[in-house]
Amino acid sequence: MNPLRPIQSRLQGIPVSLPKRHLYGIVFLSGLTLLTTVMLPSPHNMSEQPVRISIPASLNLPQKAAKEQVDNTEFYTLPSDDIGPIEPVDALDEIASTEPEWQEYVVQNGDTLSTIFNGLGLPLATMYKLLDADKGKALDGIKPGQTLSLLLDEDNLLQEFKIKRDLLHTRIFTRDGDGYQSRLRTEESNWESRALSGVINGSFYISARNAGLSASQIQRVANLFQWQLNFAKDLRQGDSFKVLVQREYVEGQSTGKSELQAVELTNKGRTYYAFRHEDGKFYDDKGESLERGFIRIPLERHARLSSNFNLSRKHPITGRVQPHKGTDFAVPTGTPVLAPGDGVVVKAVRHRLAGNYLVIRHGRQYTTRFLHLSKFLVKQGDTVRRGQRIALSGNTGRSTGPHLHYEFHVNNRAVDAMQVKLPMADGLAGTEKKTFLATVEKYKREFAG
Repeated sequence: MNPLRPIQSRLQGIPVSLPKRHLYGIVFLSGLTLLTTVMLPSPHNMSEQPVRISIPASLNLPQKAAKEQVDNTEFYTLPSDDIGPIEPVDALDEIASTEPEWQEYVVQNGDTLSTIFNGLGLPLATMYKLLDADKGKALDGIKPGQTLSLLLDEDNLLQEFKIKRDLLHTRIFTRDGDGYQSRLRTEESNWESRALSGVINGSFYISARNAGLSASQIQRVANLFQWQLNFAKDLRQGDSFKVLVQREYVEGQSTGKSELQAVELTNKGRTYYAFRHEDGKFYDDKGESLERGFIRIPLERHARLSSNFNLSRKHPITGRVQPHKGTDFAVPTGTPVLAPGDGVVVKAVRHRLAGNYLVIRHGRQYTTRFLHLSKFLVKQGDTVRRGQRIALSGNTGRSTGPHLHYEFHVNNRAVDAMQVKLPMADGLAGTEKKTFLATVEKYKREFAG
């Protein structure tokens, strides 16, 4: 049956002048329009219709496998109004790019802070603000190998700056308004003890180096026993030593810092001890001080004696017999001079013969004098401690060349500073001594173990 027959019968009574094929076209389009209107949902119900999301079978699979995949596929339906707009990838990248980023720079040979900032595209005005906040002078003289960390925002403004001074310390600068605030961060560290031992074979220095001691530690050991032993003359082949050293570590890395805790030295069958106390000083195994009240030589290092104490010496310039009441050390101008003991500076003046001339009074009995100095580091009335730097050696006044002239007076009479018997420092007593002796036993057990 022709499906258009009812429509044709209705149109039979209407006069038309169109060809028959045109009439058929109009009928077809009218039917298509009616069908579309019936099938579409109303606007009122469109937002409530669920959106059907499915995962289709792969087009590359065989027909059977594709059917199984379709059967096993889970279909999820979500209300259309729950699907929000999806950010484009470039928008996400733009959001991420606004986050401040850390940059690290390792200082190279020849670098200065200004060349580093120029190379990183940072204004020198920022560098000057850091320098203004640098109370600890961490930025003075940066060294190759140091790591600089910089936190920059999207406008290339420096928000935070870190400079690692060493394993223990990092100076941190944080932006504060138009400037910066700085603070020092100190890492946690731990100290580990290790006993080093050896037998004298040749010099003490070589033997101690072979045992693992550093040059500074060897010098420290020699200084501890300087009043009991002459290391150059007294030590013999076969003498032995044990040294307990404590080293500092940060996360397993050595900071380079170490401390001597105890020393045991056997010479010709006699054993000498040195144990560190809480006050930082060393005492023997009975709590007696190893130090004397005075340093024999008021210099940081031993120096050649260019002229000894001699009350009958002829003056090298005038040729007349004139007592030499001191000891001369041949040292270059600018060598640090140390206070030989605790005392008070009673004179620091310029003298036409003695040059820059300094006198220290040590209690009621002892006085020391220093001549031909280039510079005073203390002034009259200052209290000084043993080992403190008080002046720099020189060649001022009537002098034949750069040197230090050092005098030691007992009851206002000059004596030979290299031969005079010096007073011992005080030992421990009371509860402090009892605590120390308990520590001594612990150290001795470590030596034995």
